[in-house]
Amino acid sequence: MKKTFGLFFSVLLFFLFVQQGWALTEKAQDIFERFSPSVYQIQVIDLGSGEKSAIGSGFVFSDDGLFATNYHVVETVLEKPERYRIEYRNDAGEHGTLKIKAINVTNDIAILKGDTAGLRSVSLSIQKLSKGDRIFPMGNPLDLGMTIIEGTYNGLVGQISYQRIFLSASLNPGMSGGPAFDGNGKVIGVNVAIKGRGLGYLIPVEYLLNLAHETKGNETLEDWQEVVQSQILGKYRMVIEKLLKEKFSFEKFGSMNVPLGILPKILKCWGQSKAEDVEEGRFVSFVAKWCQSEDDIYLSSGFNTGNIGYSFTALESKSLTSPYFYKAYSEEFSEKRFFSKGIEKNVSEFDCQDGFVKFAGREWKAFHCVRQYKKFPLLYDSFLSFAVLGETHRGHIIQVGLAGVNEELSSSFVKKLLGGIQWVD
Repeated sequence: MKKTFGLFFSVLLFFLFVQQGWALTEKAQDIFERFSPSVYQIQVIDLGSGEKSAIGSGFVFSDDGLFATNYHVVETVLEKPERYRIEYRNDAGEHGTLKIKAINVTNDIAILKGDTAGLRSVSLSIQKLSKGDRIFPMGNPLDLGMTIIEGTYNGLVGQISYQRIFLSASLNPGMSGGPAFDGNGKVIGVNVAIKGRGLGYLIPVEYLLNLAHETKGNETLEDWQEVVQSQILGKYRMVIEKLLKEKFSFEKFGSMNVPLGILPKILKCWGQSKAEDVEEGRFVSFVAKWCQSEDDIYLSSGFNTGNIGYSFTALESKSLTSPYFYKAYSEEFSEKRFFSKGIEKNVSEFDCQDGFVKFAGREWKAFHCVRQYKKFPLLYDSFLSFAVLGETHRGHIIQVGLAGVNEELSSSFVKKLLGGIQWVD
């Protein structure tokens, strides 16, 4: 039994290490040997226990020792500086403390500064890549030590100024904030997110360069809450301004003509329908389509914002009496989509009002709810629901949700979305 187990274990190790050896090309090995001394584990240290409470990766990108990492790696230090500090460490024993110099929350970047004299920096490159080019992300996954992986460049996704490099590679927790090298050994992106198995996102390095230029001369970040609010509203303003310039195409949906695929680089659309089937206990037929952004903005653990979404739903019933259909219609109308439940420490309770409005030549019941962010009082979540009136066995519902906006931006989005809708039945 012991012999069998020993043989099995040896074979397992053989396959693990031989396959890993084949996976890492000479190029990856060369990049690792040359540049791993410039890549560090970033630790958020809990001052009470003296131990790390969060980890990520980071790298030196300037001759004066500036570090780059992700905002989400070090956010707790901004929120509770009396409880945490930041340290950098590597396998060679180099270590020191860092402070936050600048952040870009919408692109999940942080620049750190500290006692970093003599540390080697990497070179950055904004040269455009071609699909299929090899990329080499580096970082410290799962607190297991520095590693390098190979992946493939699959282009850019998202809107200008907030794009991501779409990567075929298995990024892992702990690699966040580490550098991704091109084949010439220059950093072209910052590891930021895992997207499914074997896929990930990188932040283009030009966003890091822009932030470094904007904050040149600043020592450390002070009014970080004001910075966060300004950056989020700035991103929304860019989206809304782009939307206002769009000329919509329309498609028939139930009894309406509705906008077709607005802001396609930002909002992804999905659909679902089910027929009424009394035998299966389904007494209402429905058709629904919804469009929603997927690039949430990390604010703190369990608290994201930056989501935009809207939906159209058509319902009809031949088997229910009017009172029962009205009950089902009302439940659908009141359902708050596009938002998580919300943690009490982060957001207030929704404050809701209802009334009646006219658009598309029909009268609608309107339901509007807002809730304020407690640490970022200029930011709100806004939810609107509209249900057309006048029919007893069918109905249409339009819902809109925006997370992290102000009244001006929310109003502009809703007016543009609803302004072209026409009733055609």
